[in-house]
Amino acid sequence: ITGTQEKYEKAIDGYNIYLTIDANIQRFIEKEIKEAQEKFTPEWITISVMDATTGDILGTSSTPSFDPNLRNITNYENPLVSVPFEPGSTMKTFTYMCALENGVYDGDETFVSGNYKVGEDTVNDWNNVGWGEITFDKGFEYSSNVGIANLIERHLTKKQLRECFKKYGFGEKTEIELSREQAGSIKFNYPIEVVTAAFGQGITTTPVQQLQALTMIANDGYMLKPHIVSKIVDPNTVENYYEREIEKEKIVSTETINKMKQLMYNTVQGTDVGSTGYPYRIEGFDVIGKTGTAQIYNSATGTYLSGENSYIFSFAGMFPYDDPQIIIYAAMKKPSVGKSGGLSSAVKEIMKSIVKYKNMFVEDEQEENLFTYEVKSYFNKKTETVKKELEEKNLDVVIIGNGDRIINQSILPNNKLISREKIILLTNSGEYTLPNLKGWSRKEVLELFKLLGIKYTLNGYGYVVSQSIETGTIINKEMNVEITLENKIKEESKEGENV
Repeated sequence: ITGTQEKYEKAIDGYNIYLTIDANIQRFIEKEIKEAQEKFTPEWITISVMDATTGDILGTSSTPSFDPNLRNITNYENPLVSVPFEPGSTMKTFTYMCALENGVYDGDETFVSGNYKVGEDTVNDWNNVGWGEITFDKGFEYSSNVGIANLIERHLTKKQLRECFKKYGFGEKTEIELSREQAGSIKFNYPIEVVTAAFGQGITTTPVQQLQALTMIANDGYMLKPHIVSKIVDPNTVENYYEREIEKEKIVSTETINKMKQLMYNTVQGTDVGSTGYPYRIEGFDVIGKTGTAQIYNSATGTYLSGENSYIFSFAGMFPYDDPQIIIYAAMKKPSVGKSGGLSSAVKEIMKSIVKYKNMFVEDEQEENLFTYEVKSYFNKKTETVKKELEEKNLDVVIIGNGDRIINQSILPNNKLISREKIILLTNSGEYTLPNLKGWSRKEVLELFKLLGIKYTLNGYGYVVSQSIETGTIINKEMNVEITLENKIKEESKEGENV
C-alpha cells in the first residue's frame, strides 16, 4: 500500500520428500490399469505393490485418475487409504488364520457344501451347488462360504473373530504417511452377520489394511507397518527430518503361517475344478494368494446389487512362496464387460514385469539372460554408437530416420528397461518413414506417435495386427495412421468365485 512501511519475509525452502515408490514398478502398474480401464470400463480399479520385507509401497495407482496438465480432477480420494469397501473372500484368509491361532482348526474335518442355514438365513456357495462333502482345506481352495459358516458355528465365537480381525489391523488406521486414511468397520453382532463378516461381507477394509495384514504371511507371523515415505530431508542442513523405520510385531505363530501359505499356494496352483485362484497362476512362478468377489451394497434399496458383474473383484497375493519378496493387492468394481473384467490379466502382467525387472526367478531357460538397463540421455550422440550399445544390452532398438545423431528418445533418462523391451530413437534425419508396427503394444505405438507428432486412431486393445499406412511411407504432419490392435492374451474363462 502506497505510503506504508514495507515488511519483507524471505521465503524458506520446504523439505524434500523421498518416496518408497519404485518408478519402474509404478510404470508397470499404471500401464496395466490404463489398459484395463479402457477395455473393461469399471467404476474404479486400484492396484498396489508392496515390498514384503520392509512394508514399503513400491507402486500404487487407481482410476478414476487425472492429468495434472489439464487439471481435470474428478476424484480427490486415494483408494489405497481413503475408500473402505466390503472386501469379500480375501477375508477368508484371516478367518482361517484366526481358527488356526485359536487351536480349533482341523483341515481334514469335513462339511457338506452347497448351502447352510444360519437361523432364518441361508448361506450359499458361489456356484450355488457346492462340491459335495469336502474338507475345510478344500473349502479354502474352493472359497466356500458354507465352509466359513461351518467353521464359525462349530469352532469360533463372535468375540474371537472380532479380536482376531482387530489384532490383524482391521478396523484401525495403519498410520501410513498419507492423509485422510479411513479405518473401515468390523462391526457385527447377529449370527448371520458374524458368518458374513468372516467371508468379507458387511464389514469394510482398505487396500492398505489388506497389504499390512498380508505382511504377516510374508514374514513368519510378523506384521510390518506400511510406508510410502522413506525420508524427509531439510535442504538447508541436509539432515533427516524424518526417516522411516521398519516396524514389526509378532502377531501369529510360525505354524499358522506355514499352514496359511500352503492353503494359499493350493488356491493359486491347484488344478481342481474349484480352485478359485487358478486364473492368477503363472507357469514357473510360485505365486500364492486368495481371490475375492464381494457383493455391492445398495444403500438406497437396502439390498445387494445383482448381475454377473455387479461385484468388487479382488486378489491378494505374494511371491515367491518360500521367501515372499513382493505383495500385491488389486481390486476392480463393476467392470462393464468380461467376467471380473480381466483383473487377472492385469495382475499377471504386473507380476511378470516385476519378476523380470528384479531378476527374481525365471520362466524358462530363455529368460536367464534377462537383466535391467538404466537409460541414459542419448541426445546428440552418434546413432550407430548408441544403437550398438543398446543392442548389446539385448534391447529392441528402433531407429527412426537415417540421421547420424539422436535428437529424441521414447524412454527418458534414469528409467530402467528390461531385456527385449523396446526403445525408439529419433534421428536428425531430413525425413522419416513409418516402420512396420505389427506386434507392437499399444504403449509402444503411443510412444512412437508422440515422438513423431502425427495423428493416429487406435482400434481395439493389445497388440498391432494392421496399420492403414504402409511400412516405409514418408511421414508428414497431415497424415492420420489408423491402427488395429487385438489382445494376444486370451481372457481366462475361469475367473474367480462369487460370494
